[in-house]
Amino acid sequence: MKHFCKPILVCFTLILLGCSSDDNGKSGDDGDDDGDVITIETLTTLSPADNESPVSKTPTISWENHDSDKQITYSLFLGTSEDALTEIESGLTTTSHEIGEADALALNTDYFWQVVAFEEGHIVAESEIQSFTTEIIFPSLITEDAAYGARKAAAVEVFDDKIWVIGGRDDSDVALTDIWSSDDGENWTLEGNLPFGGIYGHELIAFNGKLWIYGGIYDGYQSFRIFSSEDGIAWVEETETTPFIQYQNSKFTVLGDKIFRIAGYSADVEDLSPERYVYSSTDGLNWNLETENHGFETKYGFQLESFNETLYGFEPNPDSDIEEIATRTSTDGINWSTPVVSNIQERGYISVRTVTTDNTIILMTTPVEGPNQSSTFYHSPTGVDWSLATTIDAVPIRALHYSLVNLNGKLFAIGGTIRSNFNETNNTVWKLN
Repeated sequence: MKHFCKPILVCFTLILLGCSSDDNGKSGDDGDDDGDVITIETLTTLSPADNESPVSKTPTISWENHDSDKQITYSLFLGTSEDALTEIESGLTTTSHEIGEADALALNTDYFWQVVAFEEGHIVAESEIQSFTTEIIFPSLITEDAAYGARKAAAVEVFDDKIWVIGGRDDSDVALTDIWSSDDGENWTLEGNLPFGGIYGHELIAFNGKLWIYGGIYDGYQSFRIFSSEDGIAWVEETETTPFIQYQNSKFTVLGDKIFRIAGYSADVEDLSPERYVYSSTDGLNWNLETENHGFETKYGFQLESFNETLYGFEPNPDSDIEEIATRTSTDGINWSTPVVSNIQERGYISVRTVTTDNTIILMTTPVEGPNQSSTFYHSPTGVDWSLATTIDAVPIRALHYSLVNLNGKLFAIGGTIRSNFNETNNTVWKLN
């Protein structure tokens, strides 16, 4: 009988020794050298707070010290799943760890983390698993001297997997004819010149497999012409006259199989002036008058986005003393919802910019505490409840006349001017994510 019991005890001991690691890959011994059971205490985390958003892509993760007479070391576990944490640091003797740029976290991602304290190789404390969400964007200057040269009132659009910058005015107010493209926002290629001469202040929009130019100042006068291109390089004049006056600051956008012209500006102060007319077209050339009043408080001072089969209009309050933005939506470009007001900073229509990405709308506007020559960014899936999109309080670019574009999920801020009197040209490019 004695010979039979001994192997059983050995097997049972081996089984117990085989259970010394937990499910997250943490290893250690939960007993001391004398076989006494050590109580695993709870370690308190400090930063990021649980469920915090947005968190920097290079955060400093910190926790409280575990009090002991012996040396304590810490292991930090991190992952995008609560059930699959990876040990990213071990043997730490401080109560914080900074994730550097080389190991930067992915943007707009949910992360889970836990810290474990060891005393002489034994686990003595561990934190609850915490979570946070990284910032959606992280603006960075990729060039302050893009090859297309400093200009203002240029047209910018994404077409054929490239960003296009066409026309504009140089610092001597000469209308430009050049055509530039880039597939990364940093390296630019001169594609040629517009065959009809220089133009600025025009609207450039992609629709039905073509690039289209509407309005702008051409040959010194407001243009009534429509130009199109199948490749962004060779341009043809489609018509000399549109059914509507091509006011400055016209708003064009695409919804479904139609292109809409929503607004314009000619200094006509009448409430029901033609500036408020809404036109639509299924081919970019033949236009139908849909309504004589788009219903916005201002005639043209708002941003438009086509998002999730809906048009969104974002209108800064025309009263310079009131900081708020009203959001209206439409599924047909004609009938618009009642405005929903968000108390968010803005500095007027020329410096509030929007772009869409990843089922959210990005808003570029002034920082809460200033300065006005800088910007910050918010995001919202509905255009109403805005949250900070980045941990950077003030980005040193001004939204004034900038163009925000989405190139295959990558966001860029292109060009613009720096001063409100529109006299200063610019050719900086920022990558936002």
